[in-house]
Amino acid sequence: MNALILKTFNDSGCFAHLVGDPKSREALLIDGKAGKRAVYERALKDYDLKLAGVVDTHTHADHLSDSAAWVKLGLPLYMGAATGCARKHVGLEGGSRVALGALTFTAFEVPGHTSDSIALYWNGGGNGGGSGGGPGVVFSGDTLFAGSLARADFRGSDPVRLFESVQSKLMKLPDATVVFPGHGYQDVLFTTIGHERAHNPALQHPNAAAYAKSLNAIEGRGNSPEVDATLATNLAADPKLPEGSLVVAACCSMGGAPIAGARIREQRCDELAPRRADLIAKHAWIDVRDPWEWKAGHIPGVPNFPLSELGLHLDELKQLAPQVISCKSGGRSMTAAKTLTYLGVLRDPISMAGGFGTWEEMKLPVEK
Repeated sequence: MNALILKTFNDSGCFAHLVGDPKSREALLIDGKAGKRAVYERALKDYDLKLAGVVDTHTHADHLSDSAAWVKLGLPLYMGAATGCARKHVGLEGGSRVALGALTFTAFEVPGHTSDSIALYWNGGGNGGGSGGGPGVVFSGDTLFAGSLARADFRGSDPVRLFESVQSKLMKLPDATVVFPGHGYQDVLFTTIGHERAHNPALQHPNAAAYAKSLNAIEGRGNSPEVDATLATNLAADPKLPEGSLVVAACCSMGGAPIAGARIREQRCDELAPRRADLIAKHAWIDVRDPWEWKAGHIPGVPNFPLSELGLHLDELKQLAPQVISCKSGGRSMTAAKTLTYLGVLRDPISMAGGFGTWEEMKLPVEK
């Protein structure tokens, strides 16, 4: 059993994260979006979790936060101590702790994208480097992304502060630390501190001034009327939120480059079925659906490594070196293949086209 439960929700490259304690079944929702409450409540039910609090890692410019709705239900809202948000919240300074059952998260102040940006770090139950526990985990919000840093041309943004925040806080964490960012525009779900330290183009600049110069960012250039309206709503004490989800057309990444990588191969169920026994014997096939999906029915012999929790098993996956990845329909397996290829964990993996749904339709072997 993992030391924590993880579920990431991807809405057009905008991430929210549900993190839970397996013992107490308490959970935090990080950077939730307005209009997605039914999705989050379904996940809480599927994972048998009870929401204990919500976190906004910063005042969002690209989407409406759903935190006001949860505050009305009596749940605590955690934000950076520097926030100007008028709704009731617990202000987190650098070093503040958030307890979640047996888990403890430490807050880092990481200003730059916004003045109130924070990250939450869990050390893995040991030193965060994989010994004495698992790898550490950091929810970086809009600071460090896979292959880039957050945008720094909104009013109040500062690319120098952003670069210095990431280098002085996040880059001090162990290389094995798994990074769950607030955004991912190239179908990479998570990354690691070590990988970004070595490969993130934004972090290869010798200092913050050089990074800022490379951007030529003009403060306020990113503030469209839609962005300003979103910011105002997210700062309000009791905002009127829409029933549906709303994502403002404002990419929150800059200072990086397109993530290069080989095109992920796909194979159909009927092509893989004759190879099933051989692939399973070699431990070369994994299923990345959620645990409750896998328990309801799966391909015999294919183990479950849930997509959102793959980062907790990178060392094991390097040893297994699976050749085939499957999910329900082929979307999550493609994301898993791209993410693990980006991190250098796998080379040339195959995503099963059509997924388990097609496998069942074709009356191929299923175990329940």
